[in-house]
Amino acid sequence: MAAHKPVEWVQAVITRFDEQLPIKGGQQNTHSKVSTEHNKECLINISKYKFSLVISGLTTILKNVNNMRIFGAEAERNLYLSQLIILDTLEKCLAGQPKDTMRLDETMLVKQLLPEICQFIHMSREGNQLIAQLRNSASGVLFSLSCNNFNAVFSRISTRLQELAVCSEDSTDVNDIELIQHINVDCARLKRLLQETVFKFKALKKAAQLAVINSLEKAFWNWVENYPDEFTMLYQRPQPDLADCSEKLFDLVDSFAESAKRKAAVWPLQIILLILSPDVLQDISKEVVDESKINKKLFLDNLKKALAGHSGSRQLTESAAIACVKLCKASTYISWEDNSVICFQVQSMVVDLKALLFNPGKPFSRGAGSQSADVDLMIDCFVSCFRINPHNNSHFKVCLAPSSPPTFHYVLVNSLHRIITNSAVDWWPKIDAVYCYSGELRSMLAETLSRVMQSCSTHAPLRMTPSLTFKEKMTTSLKFKEKPTDSEARSYKFLLLAIVKLIHGDPKLMLHVSKNPGKPGNEIQNSTAELITGLVQLVPQTSMPEIAQEAMEALLVLHQPENIGLWNPDAPIQTFWDISSQVLFFICKKLIAHQVLNSTDILKWLREILICRNKFLLKNKENATLGSGIPICRQAQTKLEVALYMFLWSPDIEAVLVSMSCFRHLCEEADIRCGVDDVPVQSILPNYNTFMEFASVSNMMSTGRAALQKRVMALLRRIEHPTAGNTEAWEDTHAKWEHATKLILNYPKTKIEDGQVTESLHKTIVKRRMSHVSGSGSIDLSDTDSLQEWINMTGFLCAIGGVCLQHRTNSGLVTYSPPMGPIVERKGSMISMVSTEGNTETPVSKFLERLLSLMVCNHEKVGLQIRTNIKDLVGLELSPALYPTLFNKLKNCISRFFDLQGQVLLNDTNTPFVEQTIAIMKNLLDNHTDGSSEHLGQASIETMMLNLVRYVRVLGNTVHAIQIKTKLCQLVEVMMERRDDLSFCQEMKFRNKMVEYLTDWVMGTSNQAADDDVKCLTRDLDQASMEAVVSLLAGLPLQPEEGDGVELMEAKSQLFLKYFTLFMNLLNDCSEVEEESAQTGGRKRGMSRRLASLRHCTVLAMSNLLNANVDSGLMHSIGLGYHKDLQTRATFMEVLTKILQQGTEFDTLAETVLADRFERLVELVTMMGDQGELPIAMALANVVPCSQWTSIGPVTNLNQQDELARVLVTLFDSRHLLYQLLWNMFSKEVELADSMQTLFRGNSLASKIMTFCFKVYGATYLQKLLEPLLKTVLKDPEKQHLSFEVDPTRLEPTESLDENQRNLLQMTQIFFSAIIHSSSEFPPQLRSVCHCLYQATCHSLLTKSTVKDTKETMKKSVVSQRFPQNSIGAVGSAMFLRFINPAIVSPYEAGILDKKPPPRIERGLKLMSKILQSIANHVLFTKEEHMRPFNDFVKNNFDAARRFFLDIASDCPASDTVNHSLSFISDGNVLALHRLLWNNQEKIGQYLSSNRDHKAVGRRPFDKMATLLAYLGPPEHKPVADTHWSSLNLTSSKFEEFMTRHQVHEKEEFKALKTLNIFYQAGTSKTGTPVFYYIARRFKTGQINGDLLIYHVLLTLKPYYAKPYEIVVDLTHAGPSNRFKTDFLSKWFVVFPGAAYENVAAVYIYNCNSWVREYTKYHERLLTGLKGSKKTDLH
Repeated sequence: MAAHKPVEWVQAVITRFDEQLPIKGGQQNTHSKVSTEHNKECLINISKYKFSLVISGLTTILKNVNNMRIFGAEAERNLYLSQLIILDTLEKCLAGQPKDTMRLDETMLVKQLLPEICQFIHMSREGNQLIAQLRNSASGVLFSLSCNNFNAVFSRISTRLQELAVCSEDSTDVNDIELIQHINVDCARLKRLLQETVFKFKALKKAAQLAVINSLEKAFWNWVENYPDEFTMLYQRPQPDLADCSEKLFDLVDSFAESAKRKAAVWPLQIILLILSPDVLQDISKEVVDESKINKKLFLDNLKKALAGHSGSRQLTESAAIACVKLCKASTYISWEDNSVICFQVQSMVVDLKALLFNPGKPFSRGAGSQSADVDLMIDCFVSCFRINPHNNSHFKVCLAPSSPPTFHYVLVNSLHRIITNSAVDWWPKIDAVYCYSGELRSMLAETLSRVMQSCSTHAPLRMTPSLTFKEKMTTSLKFKEKPTDSEARSYKFLLLAIVKLIHGDPKLMLHVSKNPGKPGNEIQNSTAELITGLVQLVPQTSMPEIAQEAMEALLVLHQPENIGLWNPDAPIQTFWDISSQVLFFICKKLIAHQVLNSTDILKWLREILICRNKFLLKNKENATLGSGIPICRQAQTKLEVALYMFLWSPDIEAVLVSMSCFRHLCEEADIRCGVDDVPVQSILPNYNTFMEFASVSNMMSTGRAALQKRVMALLRRIEHPTAGNTEAWEDTHAKWEHATKLILNYPKTKIEDGQVTESLHKTIVKRRMSHVSGSGSIDLSDTDSLQEWINMTGFLCAIGGVCLQHRTNSGLVTYSPPMGPIVERKGSMISMVSTEGNTETPVSKFLERLLSLMVCNHEKVGLQIRTNIKDLVGLELSPALYPTLFNKLKNCISRFFDLQGQVLLNDTNTPFVEQTIAIMKNLLDNHTDGSSEHLGQASIETMMLNLVRYVRVLGNTVHAIQIKTKLCQLVEVMMERRDDLSFCQEMKFRNKMVEYLTDWVMGTSNQAADDDVKCLTRDLDQASMEAVVSLLAGLPLQPEEGDGVELMEAKSQLFLKYFTLFMNLLNDCSEVEEESAQTGGRKRGMSRRLASLRHCTVLAMSNLLNANVDSGLMHSIGLGYHKDLQTRATFMEVLTKILQQGTEFDTLAETVLADRFERLVELVTMMGDQGELPIAMALANVVPCSQWTSIGPVTNLNQQDELARVLVTLFDSRHLLYQLLWNMFSKEVELADSMQTLFRGNSLASKIMTFCFKVYGATYLQKLLEPLLKTVLKDPEKQHLSFEVDPTRLEPTESLDENQRNLLQMTQIFFSAIIHSSSEFPPQLRSVCHCLYQATCHSLLTKSTVKDTKETMKKSVVSQRFPQNSIGAVGSAMFLRFINPAIVSPYEAGILDKKPPPRIERGLKLMSKILQSIANHVLFTKEEHMRPFNDFVKNNFDAARRFFLDIASDCPASDTVNHSLSFISDGNVLALHRLLWNNQEKIGQYLSSNRDHKAVGRRPFDKMATLLAYLGPPEHKPVADTHWSSLNLTSSKFEEFMTRHQVHEKEEFKALKTLNIFYQAGTSKTGTPVFYYIARRFKTGQINGDLLIYHVLLTLKPYYAKPYEIVVDLTHAGPSNRFKTDFLSKWFVVFPGAAYENVAAVYIYNCNSWVREYTKYHERLLTGLKGSKKTDLH
């Protein structure tokens, strides 16, 4: 476009520039300001090529704006701002005017533009700052215009002079003459002006003459200041024509000055005209002068006389002062080497001049209206004197004196500033000449600051936190004097502004430089701190915006690297950390409190400060951390973090982007500091990586507000580490959010009540930042920024709430230890990971509670916006760490929607809450945020989801209710998609219940509404319901309700039939409706597409249902393959095809399915993870109660943990995994133990497992070891009368204590010696137990030591490895405590002796066990006095005991070499495992979800377990006998002896058993051997005592089994009711004598059915010996 239509394109840019002016678009915000600047830059660049077009367009815009009619202060301000923007653009375009501008264009330009500019030049309104700005800006335009268009401007001036020359009116308009003051003048142009004036001066009226005199004086200084080289050259090469016209004009003006008043008016111009005539000045300096120059010499004499006060006229004295200052000023542009005459003239006047102007006793003043001019005059004089002679400082000291008037101070400061900023001539002296007065200047600043702060407030100004490293208290100059008047306050403010500008100009004026020797470092640091403290206090002063801005600039200059080094040259880096940290702390504190209006500007400035800090640190990077450890440094970093965090929720896009960019500089500082000490950057900035991401996003200037906030919240959720900064930011934001929420909810009530807040203040504050409103302020919801800020705060709190409020418990470095013990709650956490019921509410809980209450906000004006935003923010932006808390809160809220009887409480609040909850949960589960998977499973949603369905299902069939149901079904589908991430405690039961509820919503063709829209909604609900059901049925075994009295398989079958019938009916409905819709068109076709999709879902549901329930469902569905209806048969084939594609396991149809499932359950429990963990087993160990006694049947009470110990040991040993079980259990026991002395002393599961192992595997060893020793003690005649009592209080009168001690010692020595020499007989299983305990203990000791100091850690680790006495001691202590000593103390109860020993012997055994335990514990007797005599014996056997313990614990036998005497799985153990898992299924799920290692373990083991349990159904609640007997030597003789002893053969029950003819002998075989018959169907499991049957068989066989015999087993009609339970079956192999097995000649199996085959497969291990035997014959 630009190439083809450049004019149109330029015009479009001009139009856009016009439309975006404040007068057209209203008050500007950040975005519009940036856009206006872009347009301005664009026009300036275009003007280089299309100059006339641009200038013409801008002139037109300016003309139109000037002619606009405005009403009100706001519109007036916008008008002025628009004019300033246009004038500034014009000035820059004119400054770049191309040289080839056509003459015609130039003429038109001046003709159009000049009148408009002149309007501003002629404007005058005292006290209006904007008017003054407009005049200055117009002056700049005129200056630029005259650069290239001087002739046109000069022509206007000349024409006006001509008009005034011939004008006869007394009142003349001299405005155009004043243009001379603003145009660009060089030497040639000045000459033309002078010549024109000479030509027309006499003809002018007095007013015009005075205007010309004044304007020419200004034009001269424009020339000198803009072309100083030309003026300097004038004295090197005088120009006669310039001097000539100057001399002529001097004479004309001199003749004009008839009176003193006129003389006073013309003297300043006359001195300038003399300066322009170097030769004349040279001539009149002589004693004798030409007659033509006498008047000029007389002028100088009168000037000097008036200056000295001898003229008698005050006006002349004042005019003489002005003229002399002009002379001095001009002389500074001339090298005195070039012309000594002017030097002589200056020297002759300067003393009197300074005495006149700088007299504190009589300050120079020309009246109230001339104060500004007087000050300018004094400044000119001061600067000129300094440039003439910088070392003549008498006037300097006068101005610097504290007693001098404030005007003198103001003159001094502004003069110094001009000296610094204006150095156009090379020979002018530099400001360093006055560096020595830095102390006095600082005092002036302090005093002025004190007065200004007092005038601004009645309270003490806020001060920064004093440095903690200062040895002396920072002195303050803020002395509270009498409050100054308003005029004084204004003057002090002007002075303060000037001083701050001076610091900005050259900070060295205020700093102690290194050339000041003798000053102590802390004094220098204190003075610098006081200086910077004062400036920092000015930054947030909103009542003095100009001073505040200059203070920021000054602080920025002070923070330049080269200036930071001057803060304290003795210790620059330490001082930097101290003072700069205070600056950050104070400013950030103000920003956090929102005590400043221009917060975005301050934040930008703060970013520049951070950049300067990093430059300084980089410059000194080798020592960058020196002194950075002080508290204020850490506090400043925290406050900075807080401030940056809190700006992230600002409604101002620019503020957000600036704060994000600041994070980069925070990271750079951390990089520099960490580079010094070579430590990870995260040690200083834990969230370094996320901060860098914030910085990279800060370049997204073009993004919208919503998109930016979404990106911000995404990054906030990625913050991993809680710090003081993000925690404080959350808390402060939460407090502001609570206040804003109250204001919003109370609107407009709050607004009415707080009407005292003025409208202007309200608009200013609320529009910029809602948080600025004080606690009693109001809020205007018509202002979108207010509500947007509240929304941003809500998102911020949601996004960062998860990390910053949880205080993670930092446990020491530990190696893997499986999950164990109760779920430990996080101490001190502000986030409760469990239900908050009964717990103290935390801030985050309160926040979420308030959010949930706002989910149903019904505010008339913003209720919908609040509800919508909360739904989106909680569902999409909530930190995943808050998911568990949210789930619990939602669950608790929804549970209150039901009464005590479970009835739904429907009302107008509950239903919207449920609808919002559904939307939030769907958003949350749909949103795969980083970290969501980790936290989703930490709280179960089963109860909440069920309650949602229970509530929604009673809503009826209204349109709204159908929509809610549809959304809920969609939520269920999403929930099943995230199934692996969620926590289900009773998943199968939950999913079964959900299927039951959702299938009720499938309407099909029933209950269809007449309205087509409602019909479509109903079909949508059918579709959503079936999609949800499809996901629920995937891999779901049907699980009927318990307690209905129906057999499990039958109940499953009925349930399958119910669902399958429903789905078939739905398919039939779909087919019928499809046929109808095929005959019609239009809208029906959409319905047909819906039905096709519904049919597809229904087929999937049937496939999933059958796939997971083949065993109970195939019988109901197989008939469909032969259905008479072709569509039905086709559907069945489709279902069958899908389940085959899904890989359905038809093994469930096998006869051995029950045994296979139990086998898989055992495999699952004994499954070992990659890191050696046992997820299901350890979870079960943690959730089974240790002290709860449960009644199991009518016979026995069994401790659940005792039962669990038996089951776990038996199962793991059967799979050669006993060592892994012991390692997991022992490691956790050692980890939780307080000390070695408390190991295995309690009733923990680990202790019970150890005890069970000792009992099962060590019975034979103990029998063999202790029986001979005990019998020797009991049967030896000499020892039968011995006493072992060593307690003097219990001795018999006839007993000797020494003899008893010898007896006890002798017996102990015998027993101890036998024990330590029995290591070769020690059972291999117990060696494995001891080795595992030894390794776990040693490993834990090494691990716990890592928490301490590094060197100490290494030392202790080596000690533990080389001298593991503590570890091996734990083995010995546990073995004697749990194994050997109980058998010694109670040999009868342990089965070692047939009867209890006598009391004396029993007492001796007990005392001996104490001695043995002390040896094992490696401790001496201290408390029991009577045992102390044995300490020597105990001590002497420490090493022998340790060698024995090391011998049995050092090596672990290979698993395949261990004789697994319990390598079978009994019925009792499997059923007990089934019952334990079933009863604790929910607790296991909760444990695995909340456990710290859940990520490593995963949910798959639990899911498999839940599925298996669902297939197996609830356990049979029948007594399960303890199987401990199987480990004992229960031989046939002992069994028979036991039964005979109890006269079992005489009991009626035994006699009745014999009459049943279950087992009998009848006839012989062909070989003549006796034949025995066993009729299986006559034995009834649970009705006949198995031990009696075994006894009966033994008695029946006894006469025959010494010789060969044969057995016939009749299995006709045998089934589960005739089975031998596993423990009973194993008993046959244990108690029968070996000869009875060896002499079986043949076994004949008759009528073996499928059940028997399944039974034998299940008990394959027990029957291994019979498998393939040639003696067995099947019939």
